Amino acid sequence: MVSIRRASDEDNQALLDVEKMCPQGTGLVLLFDRSPDFFLRSKAYDNYSVYVAEEGAKIVGTISTTIKELNIDGRRTKSVYVYDMRVHPDYRRKGIASSLHQHAIAEADDARLAYVIIMEENYPSIALIRKMGFQNIHDFILLSIPLYKRQSRTTHEIRSITADDVPQVVSLINDCYRDRDFFSLLTETCFLDKTERLRGYGLQNVQVIEEGNRIVACAGLWDYSEIFRVSALRVSARLRVLGSFLKFVNIFKKTARLPSVGEPFRVMYVRDFAFIGKMDLVDELVRHCLCLANDRGCNFLSFVLDPADPIMPLLAKYKPVRVTYHVYAKSLEQKALSSPTMMYIDAADL
Repeated sequence: MVSIRRASDEDNQALLDVEKMCPQGTGLVLLFDRSPDFFLRSKAYDNYSVYVAEEGAKIVGTISTTIKELNIDGRRTKSVYVYDMRVHPDYRRKGIASSLHQHAIAEADDARLAYVIIMEENYPSIALIRKMGFQNIHDFILLSIPLYKRQSRTTHEIRSITADDVPQVVSLINDCYRDRDFFSLLTETCFLDKTERLRGYGLQNVQVIEEGNRIVACAGLWDYSEIFRVSALRVSARLRVLGSFLKFVNIFKKTARLPSVGEPFRVMYVRDFAFIGKMDLVDELVRHCLCLANDRGCNFLSFVLDPADPIMPLLAKYKPVRVTYHVYAKSLEQKALSSPTMMYIDAADL
């Protein structure tokens, strides 16, 4: 008999053990390790719940949720984001995943929408949530640029923001995303709180570029390795070829080395990324961020983007590794769902 309850601090090690049994991906299979604190990822949210499934005294599965107020189809909607679903391989196909989902959603008081984010080709999870009445409303793209060479330095002055820049940066982000579904308008207090709460982030990591006295582009560098250590159990053919090429190049010229199977690697995400005006200035900011990430010993710099985002063609020239994620949603009011034209996804939700 499996029972479900809220997790406590005493469950930390058991949850870390379950996570190590649940690698993710197909062509590129990744193993995540967030020790010593399983709850660190959830602490990025101002509210969250973590649940565990037990058989006897053994934790065999987990799921987490956070409540968000999102702009969906033109109205502010209280939504529950369901994430971090894991079931120990020895206990799958026993209905534990379905029970965890149902319990987590039932506990989300007054939420009008539930949604999940699933990596492409994760067919078991897709089959499960479709069975539970979720529908695919949109896809987004994770572009990960391999940092195997140093970019040329930029010609414009690019700097970290100060407290005095926050009003302009918040206004820029709101103007860039206000019409996208799943975006909540920021306040200055919310922005400051978010930058400080997320481990591996902070104001000093938000870069801006100005034209005149106006901030026209901003991008924050979040060190994902501060929450998760990531290693590859299986690597895609393209990355294997690139890795072999770099080993050859390193004989003649020192370049960054891509990690081998089983070797941890560092990823930085770009978040709070917004811009107006000239794309050449945006390109300067992107190159600056690539240089910073490379200087900090990262292997990849990742962008979370809507497929229709105007920055996509610019980033394509850096030959990124491209992974599609599906957003599945379910109305908790028995209403029909529409598919967004464009969507905002926070990198912290991955």
